Amino acid sequence: MAEYRWLKNYDPGVPHTLEPYPQKTLIDYVDESAKEHPDYPMLLFKKRKMSYAEIQKLSDEFAAALVARGVKKGDRVALIMPNCPQAIICRWGTWKAGGILVHLNPTYTEGELEHALKDCGAETVVVLTMFYKQLKKIQPRTSVKLVIATSIKDYLPPVLKVLFTLVKEKKEGHYVELEGGDVWLVDLIKQQDGAKRPDLKIVPSDYALILFSGGTTGTPKGVIGTHHSQVITGLQYKAWFGTMIEDYKDVIMTLLPLFHSFATYGVMCTAVVCHVAMALVPNPRDREDLIATIQHDKP
Repeated sequence: MAEYRWLKNYDPGVPHTLEPYPQKTLIDYVDESAKEHPDYPMLLFKKRKMSYAEIQKLSDEFAAALVARGVKKGDRVALIMPNCPQAIICRWGTWKAGGILVHLNPTYTEGELEHALKDCGAETVVVLTMFYKQLKKIQPRTSVKLVIATSIKDYLPPVLKVLFTLVKEKKEGHYVELEGGDVWLVDLIKQQDGAKRPDLKIVPSDYALILFSGGTTGTPKGVIGTHHSQVITGLQYKAWFGTMIEDYKDVIMTLLPLFHSFATYGVMCTAVVCHVAMALVPNPRDREDLIATIQHDKP
């Protein structure tokens, strides 16, 4: 291997290359974790633990629901939501259905959202209720045919879910009534209760996701990534930080938004490859919630 000048600055113990990389996807890593440690938490959210087995089941059912609704390999499925369990359930479910995940910034303006949906060609969107009305305004000008709505309360702990319904849901704009033809995510998943994932072969070279650039040099552009690129990045992070992370014990706090590449590649891929739980923070600017997450989940 060529002796590049930056290699001398690598930390002790970090190899100059990790090649050959395993021919695996993040789906494979979660399959392994669900088999070896099914009860270990993959996600932590507002004091609720969601195990590998639970995420595996829900994402299998969501994948089956997508295929039943006509989603085919290579189709784009867009998410409009912050960091929450649905962002992971639908991500893995989309991949298991052969789809390409497009996680969009929920704070986009109507014009930015319209551009992104047109650019990626998504016909299916999963949207958090807070952003449902905005999506419906621009839907006629896009290719979106199937709208799946979900509330932030859907995967809260039972007591917190009740409190949220009574105190915050209407006051903070989370409550919506769906228009004809639109469906709730929880209902869609329940319809496929116990369903196995679609019988599809997902290989490392398949396209996995499209993330939009920040628009610093103009209109945001969709950047595509393969399944293998995620595994490669996760393993590279593990090579640097693996000595500080203990498999099936530690927690990585996911406060960077998953619709950004840093969170997807630097945090999520690392957590999955290192088999550690992700503590999801939906709004990193909410300092009280941020501190409460740190105190409870101890990342």
